[in-house]
Amino acid sequence: MVRSHISVVVLVSFLSLMAGSCASGKPTSQVSAKQEKSTGSTEDSTSVELPPVVNQPQALDLSPGTHSSPVANLYPVIESMLAMNSGTMPGSSGREFSKTRSSDTKVIGYYAWWTRGAWIDLDLSQYDKLIFFSTTPGADGKIESRNGWPHAWVSLKDRTDSLDIPLVPTLALLDAEVIKKLFLSDSARTELISTALTLIEESGGEGLHLDIELFEPASDSLRNLFMAFTDSLATVSARHFPNAELSIFAPALQDGSLFELSRINRLYDEIMVQGYDLHWQTGPTAGPLSPLSGWEGANWHQIARRYEAAGIERERMVMTIPYYGYEWPVETGEKGSKTRGEGRIVTYARVDSLNIPDMQVAVSDRVDLHGVLRDELSRSPYYSYRDSTGWWQGWFEDRTSLEHKYDFVQDREMRGVAIFPIGYDAGLLDEIIVSKFGRRNR
Repeated sequence: MVRSHISVVVLVSFLSLMAGSCASGKPTSQVSAKQEKSTGSTEDSTSVELPPVVNQPQALDLSPGTHSSPVANLYPVIESMLAMNSGTMPGSSGREFSKTRSSDTKVIGYYAWWTRGAWIDLDLSQYDKLIFFSTTPGADGKIESRNGWPHAWVSLKDRTDSLDIPLVPTLALLDAEVIKKLFLSDSARTELISTALTLIEESGGEGLHLDIELFEPASDSLRNLFMAFTDSLATVSARHFPNAELSIFAPALQDGSLFELSRINRLYDEIMVQGYDLHWQTGPTAGPLSPLSGWEGANWHQIARRYEAAGIERERMVMTIPYYGYEWPVETGEKGSKTRGEGRIVTYARVDSLNIPDMQVAVSDRVDLHGVLRDELSRSPYYSYRDSTGWWQGWFEDRTSLEHKYDFVQDREMRGVAIFPIGYDAGLLDEIIVSKFGRRNR
């Protein structure tokens, strides 16, 4: 597969939505499956046999004249780009998407660090790209947590290389105070770009995924500085890593967030729209994570219309699919009941306890015991049961709901789908990908 283009992806979050509404704000107490797990540290990683921090590669010294790598001597360039960019929208990169399967739909998978060695038993050949989730920067723009990247994941990299699949690391930050300190600081923004370029270099020039999530309104100055940063990173990386695939996470349906869809730089060819957590783990009501329709406008149809209104072409949109669900304690057995507390994350299938010890509630087991119901508007399945503590309600995705979602993408000739995270299905949902999108051409 020839990778002759920058595939810069904007993954758009619905985590800001109030359950069953299009509320513009997001409560700071909201927690998602991604947020709960992305707080892993290098110290945490050592408990699962990931190398300690002293064995991790150090950040490249980008001071003038100190390094011979492709990203050496870039501080003046980075500072110049940051000063010059102000959220303007340059022309299209002109690069074309390399067709890699029998259909034109691209399939991307997120590989989460906490799933450890689960990849060994997965069929990775069906994915066009894998995104490693994640590494985390501090307020100074330097890496604070690596979760083993890249040393602990050399074997995974060997596997993806053998399949000619890009494996790109994630630079993730979900702490509001750190985000504000970082992006309001000239020196920290410069450092973050050098950190990002270091990660791209560590990936062998494959690329980088940014996941910067602010769960509260952003000031105009913070938003402008953030947008200028994304412009500068795209421009500098395109210049020094022309084949790199970059991605960036940005919240949708949240007025006043870090991102403005209409200002997304045209170098960002793929826009991955996160299609899950429309009902979230700490939300006030139970409901579908990824509804196609209904639920007072908090659904895929409304999101697609919002993107198109912002000037985003369908051929640039990638819809993201959850392979997990939530099981909430609820007040009644009625669909969409108010919750009695925080939900728990459930996997679609029973997973290996050695690789994923924290995820031992499987939808497949629940459905065997309690049966499956289906919401016709959202096309999402759920189950409901009562125990000694009260009512419980679990929402998830299955073969039927995924078929509807994949049809949604194909009927609109969107760019593709992205799955978060792969492995939670233990491979049981692979057949849907192949039947709908065909196999990759190697």
